[in-house]
Amino acid sequence: MRIEGAAALTLDFGGVTTTTPVARAGRAALRLAVPSGGLRGPDKYKVLEQRRRRAQIAARRLLDLIEEAN
Repeated sequence: MRIEGAAALTLDFGGVTTTTPVARAGRAALRLAVPSGGLRGPDKYKVLEQRRRRAQIAARRLLDLIEEAN
């Protein structure tokens, strides 16, 4: 697949190419996102569980709204 036009010009990989050896590029080149305020410590799993529950509740409410609209 070939990308032409403006979309091709907006892609920026920070100079990292597939031909760059992993040993020289380092582990940082493989990261997709920088961890910001990552979850650490003993409460990590409690926080994750709370987020999962909130997402589940939000999804159920959304499904209820969709069902009511039909």
